[in-house]
Amino acid sequence: MAYPGFPFSTDDERSFVGHKEVLKYLQRFAEHYNLLQHIRFRERVIEVDILSPESANEHDQWNVTVRNEESGLVTTHQFDYVLICNGHYTEPKLSNIQGLDTFDGEVLHSHHYRSPSAYKNKIVLILGAGPSGVDIAADLIDDASKIYLSHNKKASPVISNKVEMVSGIERVDGKDIILRDGKIVNSDVILLATGYRYSFPFLAKTSHPVIQNGHVRSLYRHMVNINHPSLYYVGLSQAIASFPHFHAQTEFAAACISGEFMLPDGKEMMREYNGMYKKLVTDSGGLEKHYHHLKEYQWVYISELYNLLNREPPSKSLENLYYQVHKVRRASSLLFKQSQYKLSDNTQQGFIIIYEPPECQICA
Repeated sequence: MAYPGFPFSTDDERSFVGHKEVLKYLQRFAEHYNLLQHIRFRERVIEVDILSPESANEHDQWNVTVRNEESGLVTTHQFDYVLICNGHYTEPKLSNIQGLDTFDGEVLHSHHYRSPSAYKNKIVLILGAGPSGVDIAADLIDDASKIYLSHNKKASPVISNKVEMVSGIERVDGKDIILRDGKIVNSDVILLATGYRYSFPFLAKTSHPVIQNGHVRSLYRHMVNINHPSLYYVGLSQAIASFPHFHAQTEFAAACISGEFMLPDGKEMMREYNGMYKKLVTDSGGLEKHYHHLKEYQWVYISELYNLLNREPPSKSLENLYYQVHKVRRASSLLFKQSQYKLSDNTQQGFIIIYEPPECQICA
């Protein structure tokens, strides 16, 4: 889904575009808003640390040390505010599977998957039935000779008869993969679609957040470091419509920095943070590792941010379309990307269904 006010190219009628089209969209976005002049490319952030207390004003200020990847030159710069926007798809989360090191084949994480042609006529076992695992399984159908999708979910995604659903991996012994239900399968490749870890290697110990079970702790509204409120995190949330979500977060951060919105004091931010944890984890019977998986709550979250700023929240059209896509994807993980939609103010739901595969319409 696009950033508000900046749609994808009208020359492409597809509703589900590939990574190349997304890259072009971001490049076009940056050029349109003259952002490139403000970006320093080939600069790696080595460390972000708090300035000494005697240098600080009413809030923490920051030393940011960077290294130019071409010249090797290391420089340090001072900032009043820092926004962490490094995403959470960099450091793979690897499963601790007994005997995985004995596997007589290729082991890789989904982070390193590039093309289905590399697995022509191979048997591939994919561990994990989240979005990455399901998408890769669908991508491999025309090339791999056999695909196992290994997971412990109660409900299996609908992909293809060529994809066999099997239980999770108990252990590995050479070419044999022993599953939790006792079944043994053989595979040429084990592909780990097991997610990622939050990682901030550049943050000094003085400001590094506590990360417990995939939960970045003590953040107000999933963004503001309560102990250091001039440090913001954008994009920690998962299971969301990314670009509209990032847009709302950056609007909120900009309002805080400009003084348009005054953050509550530390005690109040901590009280609200504890309340959100109770709502998203404790009361729902969820797991701590899913705290940042907002799913349906993402739309309430965005509206709450805009309400704090006394701004009009987005229309319901994106939310309604999100749920429609969720239904057709559940009906067929293989075919749902053939669907086409168009946002429209002339319909009650805010969008028009141009096309959906018949197999998706059954459950939608």
